[in-house]
Amino acid sequence: MHKQPMSIAKREAELAVYLDKQPYRTELDGVTLEIAKNVFPSDFGLTSSFFGNFILQQQPAATALDMACGSGYFAFLLKKIGCTDVLGVDFNEDAIKCATKNSQLNPSLQPSDFIHSDLFVKVPPSKFDLIVFNFNYYPSNGDFGLNSDGGQSILKRFFSQVESYINENTIIYIPYSEFVGEEHDPKHICLNFGFSAEIMVKTQNETGEHYVYKITKSSSLS
Repeated sequence: MHKQPMSIAKREAELAVYLDKQPYRTELDGVTLEIAKNVFPSDFGLTSSFFGNFILQQQPAATALDMACGSGYFAFLLKKIGCTDVLGVDFNEDAIKCATKNSQLNPSLQPSDFIHSDLFVKVPPSKFDLIVFNFNYYPSNGDFGLNSDGGQSILKRFFSQVESYINENTIIYIPYSEFVGEEHDPKHICLNFGFSAEIMVKTQNETGEHYVYKITKSSSLS
């Protein structure tokens, strides 16, 4: 397939359709979601559905973390596959309010909690067996509680903090899209913090390849 350059203007125009109808209700993978104002639409773009489908095929963990949880979609999927204790974290206060409300719409899939935190700053001391992180690389115009950082900085901060919250067997799953750029690729950034990345699944569309990385401490890789 011939790769077409990602047009930010086109992307913003497509996203605007979803933002204009917020708040609205949708259903994804049997999860009912209300997408509130200033919360990234879980039904927008390829990454959410691609990553969501991947999560649904994974084995459950005793303790799981959905970092940058947004509407709570991935946190609910972690409960759906059988994870016992699930925590959702987001820097965007509107997202935390939205995810908390969505818990009431999905009582059988309620995570243990959703908390407002800048990455791990307010996360209580704990060890997670499984972490999913759909890191924020777009947009960079202030929407959804984000700033002008395109992804590299938040990944560096994540990897510098996460070691206190993992055990030797913890698995971290991070999706990545080729059009984001090499400088924001988790497989490069994680190396500087003692982690290694392995492509678990990939797909392709007109903007290029899209991956889900399995990231572990280098010493624990088999």
